[in-house]
Amino acid sequence: MINPSDKAAEDPAAPAQVRRGTQSIQRVVALLRELTAHNKKGASSSQLAASTGIDRSTAHRMLQCLVGEDLLAFDNETRRYRFGPLAYDIGFAASERLDLTQLCKPTLARIADDTGDTVFLMVRSGDDAVCADRAVGSYPIKTFVVDVGTRRPLGVGTGNLAILSALPEDVADLILGHNAGRIGAFPGVGLERVRALMVHARKMGYVAMDVVGVQGVRAVGVPVFVGGKPVAALSIAAIAARMTPEREEKLVKILGRESEALGLALDRRVSSDAG
Repeated sequence: MINPSDKAAEDPAAPAQVRRGTQSIQRVVALLRELTAHNKKGASSSQLAASTGIDRSTAHRMLQCLVGEDLLAFDNETRRYRFGPLAYDIGFAASERLDLTQLCKPTLARIADDTGDTVFLMVRSGDDAVCADRAVGSYPIKTFVVDVGTRRPLGVGTGNLAILSALPEDVADLILGHNAGRIGAFPGVGLERVRALMVHARKMGYVAMDVVGVQGVRAVGVPVFVGGKPVAALSIAAIAARMTPEREEKLVKILGRESEALGLALDRRVSSDAG
């Protein structure tokens, strides 16, 4: 293991203040890199300090600073750190090299043409999901239930629930704990209802539910997997009278087919970029 402080002394000609600043950055990066390997369960400050060779008090100060900037989150019960909202936003911004929204446009357009309904692309961003795009079908009654750019906690909304339900149970439970307060702020939504819908979604492989806060509208949604992880969701919304059980089943098949094809295309894009 290389102590980050060793690298900071590589240029003895540099001013002392510059060397100290560089050393601090290297230490922060070392902490973040180590946390990446433990983010599923998180890691304590002592654990991160020991694995990076950074003094415990120094590591603690740096980690708390990162929490203050929303790059990390701290769980008071477990005393562990994990990545926070800003880290996921940075990751999402970095993933734009894939031009995810542009790559998904043909898929959304095809679904809208096939069904006549409004189609939404939700993309995970930390404990939330963001509406990255939507496409409008030919049916005269439009259902613009969420605008592009809208951010909601995972668990609120069809696409968001589809992503949450596809995550490992322990990860989903942790996210629900983080989102509990915000979820309760939405009308007709609570943790017990979200958990019940999540159990049903895991069993069925898709989400079908009344749209949150919009009467007379239902939606169906499925997750999109890239590298085996649910990074996005495709969903269709329409007036409830149009969403008979038979039609919902048909829409789920269309979404499932398109989701699988989209996931494979994104996997190939990631592989080609890595190569």
